[in-house]
Amino acid sequence: MSQGLRIAIIIVAALVAVAALVVASLFLWRRTVRHHIVTLIGKRAGVEAAFATVEGLVGTLARASDGELVALALNPAAEERKTLEEVAEQMEILADELATMPLPKRLWDAANELSDAASELWRQTSRVTGKEGIDALDALGELDLVRVQTHVDAGGALLGELAGRYDVGDAAVYGGGLYI
Repeated sequence: MSQGLRIAIIIVAALVAVAALVVASLFLWRRTVRHHIVTLIGKRAGVEAAFATVEGLVGTLARASDGELVALALNPAAEERKTLEEVAEQMEILADELATMPLPKRLWDAANELSDAASELWRQTSRVTGKEGIDALDALGELDLVRVQTHVDAGGALLGELAGRYDVGDAAVYGGGLYI
């Protein structure tokens, strides 16, 4: 075998190896991004569940009688107040997780919107924490869930776009199974 043929074979082998590395790197990067999208979808579900809980609670309180509202305001151990405190605690943790997660740059906007939604829900629900009497009723009356909904919708839209681009569906997140 001639020296020129050996050099050509070495060059071709090196090019094939580099091409294989590039393809493998792209595959692994896409897999990493998909993994983070799945994680963000799970976090979005947590924010949406907490938001739905607060929204339902506010709806229930809006239909409550004056006596029920007074009982709620005077009882710091009321179930509704405990629910709001729990949501506030969970959203504070979730907002911090979302704000500090190491993510690929293209996921930052979606994560920031979800973090903003969790932060806003935390701010809104924590207003009631530790309040008693008329202060508790005032804090309940001042809940602004529209701002939370705006962030939830924006984060969901951005995440939906990313999930579509990377072929991530709910089945990837929840295993495609029925949970009872």
